[in-house]
Amino acid sequence: MSSFKSSLTLQTQKPTTKSTVQSTTSALSTSIESHPQLGNWYLRNYGLGPRRLVRLYTRKTSPTNRYTKVSFLTQSLKNPIANLSFSRGSGGGSLAVASGPRVSLYGGNRTAGTSDFLRALKAGSAAQSRRDGFEDDDEDSVDLFGGKKKAEDDDENNANKSANLDNIDSDRNISTGGLLAECAVHRSDGRLIAVGTEGGQVKICDANSRMTLRTFNSSKTVGGGDRKTIRDVAWMRDGKHVVAGGDDGVVRVWNVSGGMKDGGVGDNSGADFHLRGHGDKVTAVKIVSFKKDDHNIKSKKRSREAIEQDTLSSWSQLVVSGSYDHTIRVWDVESADQGGQCLSVMNHGDPIQALVVLPPTASYGRGKASKFDNLPLLVSAGGTTLKIWNPLNGSCLLTFRTMHAKTITSICLLDIPYDEAEDDDNEANRKKRHIMTASLDGLLRIHSISNEDIAAGSLPFLHGMQFSDPLSALAISQDMSRVAIGTTTGIVTVHQRRALLSKQQEVKERKEPRHGTYSYFMRGAHEKAHDPDDYLLLHQKKQKLSEYDSLLRKFRYGDALDKVLQQRQPQVVIAVIEELGKRRGLTIALSNRDEESLEAILSFTIRFIDDPKYSTYLIGVAHILCDIYGSLIGQSSVVDELFSKLRNKVTNECSAQRMLLRMLGQIDFCMTTAEIESAEEKTSRSV
Repeated sequence: MSSFKSSLTLQTQKPTTKSTVQSTTSALSTSIESHPQLGNWYLRNYGLGPRRLVRLYTRKTSPTNRYTKVSFLTQSLKNPIANLSFSRGSGGGSLAVASGPRVSLYGGNRTAGTSDFLRALKAGSAAQSRRDGFEDDDEDSVDLFGGKKKAEDDDENNANKSANLDNIDSDRNISTGGLLAECAVHRSDGRLIAVGTEGGQVKICDANSRMTLRTFNSSKTVGGGDRKTIRDVAWMRDGKHVVAGGDDGVVRVWNVSGGMKDGGVGDNSGADFHLRGHGDKVTAVKIVSFKKDDHNIKSKKRSREAIEQDTLSSWSQLVVSGSYDHTIRVWDVESADQGGQCLSVMNHGDPIQALVVLPPTASYGRGKASKFDNLPLLVSAGGTTLKIWNPLNGSCLLTFRTMHAKTITSICLLDIPYDEAEDDDNEANRKKRHIMTASLDGLLRIHSISNEDIAAGSLPFLHGMQFSDPLSALAISQDMSRVAIGTTTGIVTVHQRRALLSKQQEVKERKEPRHGTYSYFMRGAHEKAHDPDDYLLLHQKKQKLSEYDSLLRKFRYGDALDKVLQQRQPQVVIAVIEELGKRRGLTIALSNRDEESLEAILSFTIRFIDDPKYSTYLIGVAHILCDIYGSLIGQSSVVDELFSKLRNKVTNECSAQRMLLRMLGQIDFCMTTAEIESAEEKTSRSV
């Protein structure tokens, strides 16, 4: 009895259970495990992962200090999410969503009391409790083989999907005049938003009043046939210049503060710089900032104006643009004599989809120095490959192929302290640098991208999550407290990190469970590891056998077959029949049946005997039924009718097979005749 195996185990081979947290991505990364500690950290703090593991790691946390998550459909309904952007500010800032003919703003300090978005993100709120109830209901949608049950129709599937979405209205909307919004980026102070549209326009809007303050046109005939979509915009460090690139392959730099001839509406000739060189549309634009040597600005006596001027002049800026022509170009826009010059051209090898800048890491205060300290680095995403560049000399430092199956659409940088148990007074020493990638295959993957990893030539995989829809946009707030994920179906999901508490604060908040309760009995069972080298062992619960598996274990073969026939799942029925055949109990299970029980197995055999997937097993079942009950023909009209249907089904299938064989013979004859004639024709030509 100890060697008993369920029929489902025999039908589908299951992988060996690992002791660490498994990766939540698709079959492409089944061989890759999440980091034993960082994977748990993302599950506990951001809720990124399967609901079962998230509930396991968050059930001991305080209800008022848990991660929260909202998923909502924008007012543009099912238009793809083109871009996501967070503004700087306390509490995560304001979220700008570019989708359809508008830019929707969610949250912000000015809407703290009236925002549906902020109320839904509040830990312990009624909306959060209702959402947890929806997620628990979704656990029932798993079939016996561990997969998702298919909805009977699309309407039911859409209804279940809509039921899990939050009803959240945007706090403010910025109109684009009927043009599709392709990108929206906040200025560093959060007061202005630069919006790029499909009509070749860049609109500078006030984030509070929603007024359009400036409009810059990349083409002279706006709305005409030659309009080119603006794909990405970026603010320069001074906040007075905006950089934009689009489908015409030209990167333009506009002055927002002044210098416009028409007093509010710019044109193609009003740009300060026209950076030409790309052979295809520009999809990503970034600003690389780094400090100059400050030996020339140290003086004993300086005025306030001189100090401000020296502070601005101590920073250098380069414009970096990525295009579908597979190249990344670095532009100089500061030199008075060589402004707009292309300093370097870097070939990625695939169309560029996204760029992200890695600031210098010398300010982190690490004890171990790296050769990449004090250098700004650039990460490019094209296809399924990430490449890291030194934009100052154009050299490629690392080429890394991710496990994504489809194109990477968005990347963002995470720079957060995660090791709460580490006894280190210096907060900067506990910061780690990670990069998050989103792809059209629905995978969200997190890799380590520290300078040590770049020098080693690899980006270790840390954690991942699978979404049901393709991902199109990704953003993270300035304080790393919120992660926003956009899909091609118009759904935005925001994960808010729980508040990071020190080790002493967590111990202080814990309450001693009451004696005699289940919590008192289980105290200490979920303590986290204090040693970084410790691994968390996940003990899997004993698998609960199905009713037919229990009957098989008791050698009640007939009852097991009757029970599995009631479920109306052909794969499970065939698995039980195969198991009965291996046990030599199929004849026993089919014998001694009355009219009602015989009708069930006969109906199943008639329905699926001509299916190539099941015919191998059901032909044997039909032979056994005919041998056992063939002498009883004429005693029951119901059984006689079923045997007659079985005979007709087998006769029709045999006729079809014979007809196909005749047709196959005719085809072979024609092919052979054609080959012989072709050979004779070649022989006659050669003679």
